[in-house]
Amino acid sequence: MSDPQPTGRRTRPMRQTVGDMIRSMVVVLAVVAAILIVTWRPKPDPVRTVDITQALVTARSSADFAVEVPTLPDLRATSVRWEPTEGSDGSLVWHLGYVTPSDEYLQVAQSRAAGDAFLSEQTAGGEPGEDVTIAGERWQVFTAPERTSVVRMDDGVTTIVSGTDLLDQVMTVAGTLRAGD
Repeated sequence: MSDPQPTGRRTRPMRQTVGDMIRSMVVVLAVVAAILIVTWRPKPDPVRTVDITQALVTARSSADFAVEVPTLPDLRATSVRWEPTEGSDGSLVWHLGYVTPSDEYLQVAQSRAAGDAFLSEQTAGGEPGEDVTIAGERWQVFTAPERTSVVRMDDGVTTIVSGTDLLDQVMTVAGTLRAGD
């Protein structure tokens, strides 16, 4: 007796099974896609805050000038450094980066570095403008396409407050700088 040989043709029940399986998968995937579309919400990139205390202690103990920080409570510190920059010609730079309550960027930089390279670096290539008085001290305004800065040079120390916010906000922050303990 010989074994039956396959004819190479699919039978009708087999075609139905494969077709049913494909249709079922499409329905299930459509339901899953609908659920994902209805429930998916993009998560905003959270602002990661940093504690400036350790770097502040280090900077204040090694700097030969009064290291200042803004005293506004609503600023969120996002970066802190006490190190030279490309434009500081080897001088240490105190850098604080903040996010303001209106989600604008603001930074404070202080150093004994002087010169055009340091000013250009810290003001994003800002052009010097008018002088303004902030908390009884003379500052110079620098403006760049996406950044406003105020610069104070006093006793060989350059202090720069700059940000993406309006000049009034930058000046307000500059007026709150304190050396503290």
